[in-house]
This record gives sequence, C-alpha cells and structure tokens, in this order.
Amino acid sequence: MAKIDVNGDGKADFSINFTQIVAALTLFASILGSYYTLKGKLDQLEVRVERAERLPAQEVRTKDLEVLSTKFDLKLDKVSIQAKENMDNIKDLARELRNNYKRNR
Repeated sequence: MAKIDVNGDGKADFSINFTQIVAALTLFASILGSYYTLKGKLDQLEVRVERAERLPAQEVRTKDLEVLSTKFDLKLDKVSIQAKENMDNIKDLARELRNNYKRNR
C-alpha cells in the first residue's frame, strides 16, 4: 500500500493500493469504451441522415389519404359494432345470472 503525503507535513494524506489502481483503470477503460461506442453510433446516424437528406421528398397524394381515411372509418365501424354486440352479450349474461339467482333462493 502506497501512502502519499501531498502537503509535506510527514503524515500520509491518503493511501492507495493495487486493487484501487486496477479499479480506477477499469473504470477509465469502461468510460473510454462507452465514449467510442457512442461516437461510432452517432457517426453512423449522421451518415444515414445525410443519405436521407439527398433522397427526393415523398409526396402524399390526396387519393392515398382518402384510402387511409376510408380504411380507418371501416375499422372504427367494425369496432363499434363489436362493442355493441359485446354489450348485448353482457346484458344477456346479467339477466341470466339474475334469473338463476332468484330461482336458487
């Protein structure tokens, strides 16, 4: 264990051993590795953005929007119908349970 005297008063201000040195170096290597990994990912993203900026802008046609709107409306109608059917089934089950409960009393 190395004792280090910083201010020269003859008393050790702090001490450091081999495991602490290894831990500090491992931490430093980990931070350094993370930095270069993230830097590489950012560089890749910058290249992808530059490529995307060179592509022509895509146009959205009103016909495409109308088709999407129609599909959405049909799906919404289907969900609405299914919800009504489910509510009817729940009401039927509730009636049946009430009737069975009254009979069993």
